[in-house]
Amino acid sequence: MNLTNKKMFSNNLFLRVIFLTIALTSCAQQQTSNEEKKIVQSNNKQKPTAHHEIALEVIAASKEWITNFNKGAKENIIGSYAETAVMSAMPFGVYEGIEKIKGFWVPFVESGATDLVYTKLSIQVANEKTAFLSANWSMNVGKGIIYNEKWEKLNEKWVLTYDNFEVQEKYETPRENSKNPIASHIAMEELIHTSIAWTSNFNNGKGNICGEGYFENATMNPVPFPSVTGKKGIENFWIKLIADGANNLIYSTPKFEMVTANSGILSSDWSMNIGEGKIYNEKWEKKDGKWKLSYDEFKVVTQY
Repeated sequence: MNLTNKKMFSNNLFLRVIFLTIALTSCAQQQTSNEEKKIVQSNNKQKPTAHHEIALEVIAASKEWITNFNKGAKENIIGSYAETAVMSAMPFGVYEGIEKIKGFWVPFVESGATDLVYTKLSIQVANEKTAFLSANWSMNVGKGIIYNEKWEKLNEKWVLTYDNFEVQEKYETPRENSKNPIASHIAMEELIHTSIAWTSNFNNGKGNICGEGYFENATMNPVPFPSVTGKKGIENFWIKLIADGANNLIYSTPKFEMVTANSGILSSDWSMNIGEGKIYNEKWEKKDGKWKLSYDEFKVVTQY
């Protein structure tokens, strides 16, 4: 090989090394880019219905508070507040700290107030240790609105850290209030347990049973997909979605609202292995002793 050929060979080898280096670098960058774009399901470490169970715990704490109030168990009433709790009892004023809150409730109970009833209960789960409750209330001496009971789990116990309610009407003479004090709580418990069972059936691949959770004339609006009317069409939607690989449905920060004694609305963030979005309105109704969906509207915000 002469000097010219040797020089050409050396130049070609040098160029090949450069091109190979560029190619390898490009591949590495592309792989890194692909890894960076890999999407992980939101809240995938969370149990699918963990926040449903939080709502059930708060319902239990609220039921206990109402029972204690109606029994006149003053110490237990006060024991449901955190030491630094704040209570806004309109039009009476704002009470900061458990001692001032005690100064409100003890004389009130001793005056004969009882028969406390909650209706139109609403619970919004914020996280594993916080939830917000609102409701209408009535008792033998008046009625009003609970705008916000903030329940927090402190030292493994659910307590009130903020309480905001209003007396809208004070009766001139006590009235008998014979309603079930916790009927709205019980109805919400039933709704939540039904939703838990539905979610479990979905995650176990039982699309046909998911379909059974709807009334015959139910409507489902799964944005951006076409609306579906009728139980059979809705059942086929879920069967196909599951067959296509959808799984691990998780509800996050759900809100449960009782509209009547036999109807309620659930809204929530949701995620599964193929995407995530919003549940705007699951309308649950109780007929013939069974809770089923009459309307279901949700949106796929992100498809993985």
